Amino acid sequence: MKLGIAFAGGGASGGAHVGVLQALNEEHIPISMVAGTSSGAMVAGLYAAGTSIDALLQLLTKLNRSHMDIDLSLIARMISKRDVRGLLRGDRLEAFIEDILGSRTLQDVNLPLAIIATDLQTGQEVVFSSQPCHAPATRIFGDQTSLPLWRTVCDASLAHAIRASISIPLVFQPTIIEDMILADGGLVDNCPVDPLIAMGADVTIAVDTITPFLRRKGRLPLRVRTMTQQIINVGLARHALLSAMKADIFLAPPVGPIGALDFAKLSNVAERGYQYTKAKMPQILNFLDKL
Repeated sequence: MKLGIAFAGGGASGGAHVGVLQALNEEHIPISMVAGTSSGAMVAGLYAAGTSIDALLQLLTKLNRSHMDIDLSLIARMISKRDVRGLLRGDRLEAFIEDILGSRTLQDVNLPLAIIATDLQTGQEVVFSSQPCHAPATRIFGDQTSLPLWRTVCDASLAHAIRASISIPLVFQPTIIEDMILADGGLVDNCPVDPLIAMGADVTIAVDTITPFLRRKGRLPLRVRTMTQQIINVGLARHALLSAMKADIFLAPPVGPIGALDFAKLSNVAERGYQYTKAKMPQILNFLDKL
């Protein structure tokens, strides 16, 4: 039986994925393959490359705002009406990942891996995969044109693939790989269960740290930040439901309200993910025992 686990994006709330992994590993539940989007891609990529749970927990304490490099040319670009690609360059965060992974490529991982990004030029999902990951496709009625659900890339730097997946639009500048301009995979598939199935998973677990909606009596304040957060959460909540329908086991650790870059809470949400999964463990083991 091949068990695959998909980790959803969600910024700093993705720290909960490490806690989930910790609980599963304590019960010696064998994980055959992993997939992830955005912060989930970072956890999936590091774990597939052989990073231990203890090392992942330590890394959560080291990631902080110093890894966020503001593009100091942003104001000048806005004034001159040149390209404004994002507030943060993302170079420091990629360097942080490279310090851990070195020069590993997608082919240098211990477990089959899929990392999700979005090609901004075509709107297509891009799956960085350590092995063939054939996309389901559809055809236009009366036409022979095939429209695959995603494009698979098997030859890339692991750190670069993770960096592409975490490129939150307007926050991190997009990443250019080959002929693609890549942004956060959460735009198209925030909890990638389908790629796991395409890689041969018999059983799938989806882990989605759903950030609660802002609820106010009466109308929501029409502030840009509030409305933007709600709009993003609409899409993420939809992805969560779709993942829940496809996966055999759906886990949703309650991380509470947390900002995408709220790194000070990483260890706390990891503990929440751990305690949540430990509480669910009798049901998880019972389900797996019946297979």
